[in-house]
Amino acid sequence: MHYYSKKLNIAYFLQTDIQHFPPIYRLLPLLGGIVITTNDEIYHYIKSKYPNLENPVYLVKHRIEVKKIFIRERIRIVIYPGFNSLYFGKSVQIFHGGLSDKNYVESLNILLYNLVLFPGEKTKDKVEKAGYLRFIKNWEIIGYPKFDPLINNKLNVTPIFNNGKKTILYAPTWIAKQRITKIIKFSEYGETSINLWAKEIIKALYKDFNIIIKYHSKLERKPGGIFEQIDQLIKELGAESNVVTKIDDNILPYMYQSDLMISDISTACYEWFHFNKPIIFANPSPEHYSPSDDISSNTYAWQAGDVINKNEDILRYVNENLQQDKYQDKRNELFHYTVFQPDGKATERQAESIIKYYSAIANKPYILFIIYNWFWGRFRRLIIKFVNRYYHLFRKEKVGR
Repeated sequence: MHYYSKKLNIAYFLQTDIQHFPPIYRLLPLLGGIVITTNDEIYHYIKSKYPNLENPVYLVKHRIEVKKIFIRERIRIVIYPGFNSLYFGKSVQIFHGGLSDKNYVESLNILLYNLVLFPGEKTKDKVEKAGYLRFIKNWEIIGYPKFDPLINNKLNVTPIFNNGKKTILYAPTWIAKQRITKIIKFSEYGETSINLWAKEIIKALYKDFNIIIKYHSKLERKPGGIFEQIDQLIKELGAESNVVTKIDDNILPYMYQSDLMISDISTACYEWFHFNKPIIFANPSPEHYSPSDDISSNTYAWQAGDVINKNEDILRYVNENLQQDKYQDKRNELFHYTVFQPDGKATERQAESIIKYYSAIANKPYILFIIYNWFWGRFRRLIIKFVNRYYHLFRKEKVGR
């Protein structure tokens, strides 16, 4: 079913991750529009995995070229699943995840968007607690569209194992670059557990369980790095038949066929809560991180499971949680606070909200509309830079908020 009776001049912008595309893919049949990316990996992944996609997908190297395409297509709204902006037309933030305990949603950059569509109360409350919600004129809580295919029995799942063993899904978050790890001072790897725990998890579990290692889609391989080390370990253990690594833009099919998940500080934790199965958290920095009931903490989700702090915790916690799901009530409480109305209709609500916003600006004189919004975006960005500089100089405890 199509929601639009005439062409909507809408574009979707992708910059960093292949997992940013599925939220867009679900909107395309309802809104139409064009897809723009500056990332070779994303472009070729879309072309390979979605060969029947009818909407135009452009690979553009420079942002000036992006804007030329926008002007040619008379684009009025740009939809972002990630935290970036082109300062063109009206900007809509739909969040590729938006459930995570990472503090990026509490960044001042949230103010660059004209319409913000939250997946649930928790994300909205995080922005409100940071003091920014009152400056966002247009926002709605619409739910988590990624769950819609699962809820509507349209999720494509290819079973990986058929050997009668329980399956453990290990889903670490992405490895932060050095600039970010300087901000996240607790761990030289940022908020990911992969360097500290991936090999230990394999060694502790491979004899008794199947293991799916679902890498984050922001994947940078270096010779001799952790990904190569993991591949080598699997071979050395002779575990190729029951330990697999996966790169995909959607983790839900792997969650569907797993009995327990191990993760760290990631949106994947809240996605897993939907399946109502036990979770264990691998601590990226045992000396510093611990569970917290503060929604501004990056370990808020850790209230819903045991936390691995030493090697002997791994097998013990897995066995205990498979035998008794003692965190079920807390996990479900956090899930319903984080995800609004998981009824299979979140994509429809998202589309309806965007169409409603689009209709208010559809007939404005195009050139004046684009010029005005360019100045609005640049002015907003200037204010954000000024405020950030103020906090860096005079209120360092607020940096990153």
